[in-house]
Amino acid sequence: MNFFEHQDRARQNTQQLIGLFSLSIAVMIMAIYIATLFLFRMAPRIWWHPGIFLYVAGITITAIAIGSLYKIAYLREGGSVIAQELGGRLLIRDMADEQGRQLLNIVEEMAIASGISVPEVYLLERETGINAFAAGFTPNDAVIGVTRGTLQHLNRDELQGVIGHEFSHILNGDMRLNLRLVGLLHGILFIYLTGELLWRIRDSFRLGKEDKGLP
Repeated sequence: MNFFEHQDRARQNTQQLIGLFSLSIAVMIMAIYIATLFLFRMAPRIWWHPGIFLYVAGITITAIAIGSLYKIAYLREGGSVIAQELGGRLLIRDMADEQGRQLLNIVEEMAIASGISVPEVYLLERETGINAFAAGFTPNDAVIGVTRGTLQHLNRDELQGVIGHEFSHILNGDMRLNLRLVGLLHGILFIYLTGELLWRIRDSFRLGKEDKGLP
């Protein structure tokens, strides 16, 4: 697959993901709307109330937008933020072992061949599986993360193939798309966390009334 074919496939995947995300928001709005009708004891007598629906939709979309923008702004600090959250340790040549130095050499070679600045490399020391990732909004703030298992189980040629694959994500803009999707998903998670908090407050308030003997 050449560069342009990869771009076309990435655009198709993006459209599919946006469609699924829009569908999930619509389902969430309907679920909250129906729950609101039951909360105010309007259902099953009334199933459609435009005012309540618009209110629920507006609140839901606003909450998702706030959660998403917050997460995206946080992730804009660079790929190092993500690597550190995953438990990665910045790999420094003077402090690296033989496997680490080999990894740094490969990353430097691939950066020169790709014509971009050498990204920082993070090692996930406790991860024994074979895995790697590229993270960041632009090639200038991109980092590459590699698990210890990758260094232990792959030879130099295999490791070079893995790193080359991660460089393709940097060059094709896949990282930016992935981080935006993470932000959007965080917006949906924000709705869940807010609902859970309100539910706990409601339970605490109800228990407090029962302890005081209030109706």
